[in-house]
Amino acid sequence: MSILVVGSGVAGLTAAISAAQRGAEVTLLTKGALTDSNSMLAQGGYASVLGPNERTPGDSVESHVQDTLAAGSFHGSAEAVRVLCAQGAESVAELIARGVPFDRDAVGRLLLTVEAAHSFPRVLHVGGDASGRGLTTALLAFAKSLADEGRLRVIEHAAVTSLVLDSGAVTGLEYVSSDGLRRRQRASSVILATGGAGQLFAHTTNPAVATGDGVLLAARAGAVLKDVEFYQFHPTVLQVARADGGFDSQLVSEAVRGEGAVIRDASGRAFVSDYHPSGDLAPRDAVSRALALHQRENASGQAYLDATGIAAERGRDFLARRFPSLDAMTRAAGFDWARELLPISPAAHYWMGGVATDLHGATSVPGLYAVGEVAFTGVHGANRLASNSLLEGAVFANHAVAHALSRGESWTASPADFGEEHLEVCVPEAPEVPETSAVPLRALLSPAILSRTDVQQAMEQDAGIIRDAAGLNRLRHHLSSNRAADEETHDLKTLGLLLTESAAARRESLGAHYRQDSVSGGSEPRGGVVLKMENRTSTAELATAGRMA
Repeated sequence: MSILVVGSGVAGLTAAISAAQRGAEVTLLTKGALTDSNSMLAQGGYASVLGPNERTPGDSVESHVQDTLAAGSFHGSAEAVRVLCAQGAESVAELIARGVPFDRDAVGRLLLTVEAAHSFPRVLHVGGDASGRGLTTALLAFAKSLADEGRLRVIEHAAVTSLVLDSGAVTGLEYVSSDGLRRRQRASSVILATGGAGQLFAHTTNPAVATGDGVLLAARAGAVLKDVEFYQFHPTVLQVARADGGFDSQLVSEAVRGEGAVIRDASGRAFVSDYHPSGDLAPRDAVSRALALHQRENASGQAYLDATGIAAERGRDFLARRFPSLDAMTRAAGFDWARELLPISPAAHYWMGGVATDLHGATSVPGLYAVGEVAFTGVHGANRLASNSLLEGAVFANHAVAHALSRGESWTASPADFGEEHLEVCVPEAPEVPETSAVPLRALLSPAILSRTDVQQAMEQDAGIIRDAAGLNRLRHHLSSNRAADEETHDLKTLGLLLTESAAARRESLGAHYRQDSVSGGSEPRGGVVLKMENRTSTAELATAGRMA
């Protein structure tokens, strides 16, 4: 049996390795280099409740389940969350067997730390604050060893442009190779592990390749999408100036606040507790919202991360030992964070919504699977708990491979999965990319030709942390009535319209989706927003009588 895996983060590498070890014919394709992924940039860690003799006393799988559901505003699937958390220890053991060098103490025990919204220390790290790099590097080495043995084929710089359909089932894909040629490859199953779409926004922690390709590939093949209005902004991001005059968004891990760092305003006051009782250790959506609202409400709204108290209490070298990568980054940016505060602001970080799947990673299209950030499994609800993303990618990648190789039954995504009552909204896909050489000057002037930056700035302004009907309507008009400058911008614009329509359909505030013209806990329905593109059109439905598993 042949399997095509698209994406080289933890989810994609796990899927490719697991399939190859089970004897499948596997090809791994990646849009950029193998090292280009969100996973490689992850600073946080790998949340897992270990075995009885290794876990923090008092911790349990059920505690991890409840923390995950609570962080997600109880919008997630309890069944999916239990599957995720119950397999944490097994997943860690598998990663260790594949060469992942998790941090250990002096006697060899796995080190566990606490992060925001976790009730117990249960987060494992690699290299202190380079967990994503450590995990991904180890899995890449393992995958390359399989490739050297002829058990795995790798194609880098392969931009997948479409999925191949036969009688409604996915039977392969088309891609543009590094030599510019369009190629087609057939397979029994395709597993999408393409990551998120941080490039939808002006400020993001994601790499340049994070343009939501997998979501559009699946949607255009007829797959159902779910809850794409929920986009998480990470609260503590340092904007570092580049030589070309631009800025890079450098994430400062949640683990820093877990060690005792505090967010302050320009006067030095710790203000996050004004907006959430858990203060600096509140879930990410709450902290980012606190920063955004505080900035709106105060003339000098700049926020700062204060880690000087950690250095004062544990010694100036503690930050360098505990967070070596962050220490090097902050110093390169001109800050001595053991002595001075870091100016921070939120940036787009993680997409909770995506291609709807069942617990096997199967989408509503036979032969197509989605794992990792591109997928909506139901585990994150309305806001992701810190350090659950790498765990989700690895756990559900294994599920998808097992299902694909067993030729399990396709998931039909019946109406019962979404609830009986729903709101339907038809959304035309964004206008086509213009052939500029054939368009007269008058047509170029009106409608406008949108650049990638235009789309990103509009999305951040009206579909960022704070939303309302007026902004969403303005954004809808802006994206739908203007043309994109190129094909990738056209695709970003289409994704932006999908997110905008989902956000407009959900008129309540919930988790990372904050409507300033509404309030949480009101009379609005709290079901899931489901979308499906048909004939280059999408339909948004707000389910109110149930949630997908």
